[in-house]
Amino acid sequence: MLTDAALAPDSLRLAALERAWGQLTGPGVELTATERHQVIKDARAAWAGATAPNTASGVAGEAAHWLAIDAEGLRSDVVTDFETRGLDRWRYLEIVGIVSRLANVDYYVAGLGGAELPLPQIDHAPPTGQRDPAAAISNMWVPTVGQSYAPHVLDALPVEGEALRDIHEPMYVDFSSIRNGQFADSLTKSQIEFLAARSSYLNECFY
Repeated sequence: MLTDAALAPDSLRLAALERAWGQLTGPGVELTATERHQVIKDARAAWAGATAPNTASGVAGEAAHWLAIDAEGLRSDVVTDFETRGLDRWRYLEIVGIVSRLANVDYYVAGLGGAELPLPQIDHAPPTGQRDPAAAISNMWVPTVGQSYAPHVLDALPVEGEALRDIHEPMYVDFSSIRNGQFADSLTKSQIEFLAARSSYLNECFY
């Protein structure tokens, strides 16, 4: 993986990337591997310039498309409309997790000058169905457990929550160090936070 990249990846980040790609492209909690592959294709098509969702993918494809390029436009009424048309909140939450982690994978690869990772063969194992029984909809539009912000936003689907942490920490900073103002890697904590805030602003990130 990334053998064609112009810049060599950090070894820990490369290992996290490999784990993330395997998790993203395999069976999920609510979605089959085939469905997850289609979400990846639809998100990538949106980033490549598709101006409208892939109608062949149904409501899931519509959600993937808009999460990829217009996440700030997905308000409560839009998610409710998805639900009335057959995309329940659990499946929508899984798509949120796929698209958000795919962005981390694809843009990291592109930033190093590597080619887009190809989708592997389909794993036909069924979805696990593993939900956290304590999950409920409160002030969010999707089921959450306790705190409803990152990194907890995907914890209603425990495997997805762990997958978020597994790629977020090597790529950014350990969650235990986020509030540590003295933390430093190649950059100081202030420099890291400046880049994170600027990137979030430009990408119109929200939770």
